[in-house]
Amino acid sequence: MSGRSARLVLAAAASAVVGVAVAFALAYPTLPDGSSWVRVIAVAAGSVVLGFGVLAVMDDSSDARRHAVDPQVRWRAIGFLAGLWAVAEFVVLVAAAAESAGRSPLTLSPSVFATFATEISVGRLGTATVLLALTLCAIGVVGYRRRADWSPVPVIVLASLALVARPITGHMSQFAFGSIAVAVHVLCASVWLGVLGAMALSLRSKSAWATLLPMYSTVAFWCVLGVAATGVLDAVLKLDGIGAAVETGYGRVVLAKVVVTVILVAVAHRFRRTWLPSVAGHRSTVEYSVGRAAAHICVLAVAFGLAAALATTA
Repeated sequence: MSGRSARLVLAAAASAVVGVAVAFALAYPTLPDGSSWVRVIAVAAGSVVLGFGVLAVMDDSSDARRHAVDPQVRWRAIGFLAGLWAVAEFVVLVAAAAESAGRSPLTLSPSVFATFATEISVGRLGTATVLLALTLCAIGVVGYRRRADWSPVPVIVLASLALVARPITGHMSQFAFGSIAVAVHVLCASVWLGVLGAMALSLRSKSAWATLLPMYSTVAFWCVLGVAATGVLDAVLKLDGIGAAVETGYGRVVLAKVVVTVILVAVAHRFRRTWLPSVAGHRSTVEYSVGRAAAHICVLAVAFGLAAALATTA
């Protein structure tokens, strides 16, 4: 990973942690689960893995004579990020097993963990997520070593399944079409962050940005609509009334997500008016484009931190 890419990943991770910290402060005294700190890293890494798959499809469907993204760069990033994703998901799984057994993770016995991971529904979902992430890591590593030009569809399918496996069994699953709404929400948010993250990590020329940023802008527009619509549905079903948005920890975190989403939409609107025409006209340098993308990614990461904590807030 280059120095620029490493700085971007660290900045996004720090922003995600800030989002979780804000959620903890707003939710007090009903604090989210401690696994939120690791969960957000897992979801963010998984989102960028998905983003690389979607970006490859966009690249293949463009009219450019050459691919904007080097397959070697793509497979290497998928291998690294999927490995990080698998590790983070395993930590979340261990924490869940320890909580279920009423023990600390350090005193959790292998037999108790194995029982939780293979016989309890929540544990089986966590195990499936870890295995899917490991499979994606293997695909990335093998693809990089073989200089493969494989279809990105398996990456998209496996990453999507891993990202929605746990959320679709949450509190929304008790409502009609609730699981579908959650899946749409998670995937739209993941594509919104993930594709932009993949672009920032892999696009190395002005022509590449000129080719793919307009396509991403269209995709992001529909992602924003999907996130907003399903987010409103989730809030209406979960909150008992308008007063609960201020009086409960869950409601306050929801309000914080709404504020960050409004900021994101405002920034995106400004980018469409300024950055997008500049990139399309080949007037923006690669460094400028990466900087604009990084700023948007960091704000998105804060929203992901809030969402990760919200998922475990009563």
